[in-house]
Amino acid sequence: MPQVSLSTMRARGRFKHMKDFVANAKELGFTQIEPNSTLTPEMLDELMAISVPISSIHCPCPAYLSSKGTPIASLSLSSTEESERREAIVFAKKTIELASRAGARAIIIHMGEVPVNPAIEDELRSLYNQGLASSKKSFQTKGQLISERNSKAPHHLEAAKRSLDELCQYSQPLRVMLGLEVRVHLHEMPNINEMEELLSGAKEIVGYWHDVGHAQVQQRLGFTPHEEWLRRFQDRMIGIHLHDVLGLSDHHIPGRGDINWGIIVKYLPKGAIRTCEISERDDERYMPQAVPFLQKMGVLG
Repeated sequence: MPQVSLSTMRARGRFKHMKDFVANAKELGFTQIEPNSTLTPEMLDELMAISVPISSIHCPCPAYLSSKGTPIASLSLSSTEESERREAIVFAKKTIELASRAGARAIIIHMGEVPVNPAIEDELRSLYNQGLASSKKSFQTKGQLISERNSKAPHHLEAAKRSLDELCQYSQPLRVMLGLEVRVHLHEMPNINEMEELLSGAKEIVGYWHDVGHAQVQQRLGFTPHEEWLRRFQDRMIGIHLHDVLGLSDHHIPGRGDINWGIIVKYLPKGAIRTCEISERDDERYMPQAVPFLQKMGVLG
């Protein structure tokens, strides 16, 4: 049976108890689970008590509040505010420890962000949704976003490198791989060149984590072509988040959008971890189609 995980993203608001979520996942053909930051500590404890394989863990997990009272998922490993960066590292290390205890092969990491005006990307998305992705206004807005990001990125990239180096040293003796995920928002790190820089300077325990929806949305907004992420980092890819996309909306059930799955299959390494990261908002009626669809497309090997 092909190995494929279901992210606990799908459980949010749908299942009060992890035993019911796991039972449902198994009925749908999923063989493993990927916990993420949607889980409370109590939900995580319940999941860990169930005999179900954990493929990978999306960092940070479980959900706590930071010292500032904000969700820990909002902490940035590329922050130039040292107290925030240190706190992000603490929770990432806890996720590495959790992965080691659970027998997971890897954790998935968001490497941070570059603080830019969020209204710029909002405008870019609005133009796309109006059918104006190729307009002069869209081109100007894209240039504004790139310019503001580039002016601030170097200091944040250096902070991200320091964080990754520390996490790499911590993870290596525990034999938990670190998957650096391609992000969906353009202010987030790393972009494709930053990804190459981070990976080239890291040990083999650090790899690339592809996200089908994130890469597709970036392409639609006029940034890096989806296939370029796959082509450039195929040899370092350790895992993938599988979901479909409609317009700029991702995390849909595979087969319910317009992803070109042939491109995914072309570059997907045989041993890569495969996780369906499906929103809790998607229609339950179509969930039984997810695993058979991915098998039919050749994504599950």
